[in-house]
Amino acid sequence: MSIIGAGVTLRGLVPQIFAWTWNVSGAVTQANVGHLVAQDTGAANTVKLLADGDAPIGMLASYEDRKIEGIKVGTVDHKGGFQVKFNGALAIGASVVGSATPGEVKAAGAANRSLVTEVDNVAKTATVIFL
Repeated sequence: MSIIGAGVTLRGLVPQIFAWTWNVSGAVTQANVGHLVAQDTGAANTVKLLADGDAPIGMLASYEDRKIEGIKVGTVDHKGGFQVKFNGALAIGASVVGSATPGEVKAAGAANRSLVTEVDNVAKTATVIFL
């Protein structure tokens, strides 16, 4: 929002909440914070690390091993722009899916809720937003 003579301000803007807590499956650890995740359809309310061909649903923002309760949980950011590593060829406007390399993505064969907005072919990183 901008105000004439005062520049840009965030006053009055209320952000939507797109960070949700999920159960986390598999071999996820604290080291996986910042990686994309997919829904694990084998269990209710559960995410897993993005695997080859999986459509991402967001970025793992936090991780907690609740040993006393016998569960692992994490917060997933479902909206926003995220920098990710990719392999193969990736173009602006493409959608992404998980690649065979853990923690990386590749171009999707069909559109999904991800959109590539920037590509750095030297660093092999891309900015991906989730719609």
